[in-house]
Amino acid sequence: MKWIAILLLLLPVSAYSQPEILINRLLADRLSIRAGDVVEIAPTGDMKNAEQFRVAGIYEEKADPYQVPLRHSQIKMHLTDLESLMGRYDQVDLISLQLAKNTDARKLVARLNAEAIGFTAYSANELASRTSATFEVVSRFHKAIAFITMVAGAIFIFALIVLRVEDQRKNLAILTITGISKRTILQSLLLESTLFAFLASLMGAVIGQIAAAIVNAYYQHYYATTLIFAQVSGHILIQAMSISFFLGIAAGTFSWIRLRHLPVLEELGR
Repeated sequence: MKWIAILLLLLPVSAYSQPEILINRLLADRLSIRAGDVVEIAPTGDMKNAEQFRVAGIYEEKADPYQVPLRHSQIKMHLTDLESLMGRYDQVDLISLQLAKNTDARKLVARLNAEAIGFTAYSANELASRTSATFEVVSRFHKAIAFITMVAGAIFIFALIVLRVEDQRKNLAILTITGISKRTILQSLLLESTLFAFLASLMGAVIGQIAAAIVNAYYQHYYATTLIFAQVSGHILIQAMSISFFLGIAAGTFSWIRLRHLPVLEELGR
């Protein structure tokens, strides 16, 4: 029989003769359990001293990035039922308190740690800070990858714009010999380069959104959760668009400097 991880939770007293439990969706799917079924639970894998419990319901796990990848099968039961099952009374590992609105959590934590013996109290923010170190490292790693990707993409787009302008040397020579001013040609180069870079960044944003949707659809189905695994945030889009405008202006200006002394007659084949 599979080992079942048990999560402590205080529930209202049951009116049924058999003690009630709640199981998460992952465990229900693994063992094909439905609400109303009667199951046996034992504190050890050999099923000694097993007791019967009635499944009162199936609950969905919260979108917790710390819990979701672990794919734990979890059970929630009355604390008194757990004490009876384990044969250990008046012993708990963790107690979670929900504070009333406008309660100062730091003062309460300081008071509990000053008066109580045998346990340590933490606020929710302190626990989040202690358990989120790994996620901070991953977040910084992802930011570094995103920065390198944007720089590489910017260089690639810049090179494409310059190459495109170089391919139009003959057309620019024709424009020059027909009497169009250099200022007008410069403005057209800047406009075309900026528009090209903007469309490239817009296409990248669309591809990013599609990729994020595919990643979320796959992993949300795999982990049976609503957690968002990939997201294209607004500030990233703003940065990409800003870089695209800068690239367009820079590439257009660079191309104009290269073509300012364009040998018109040579380009026309004379």
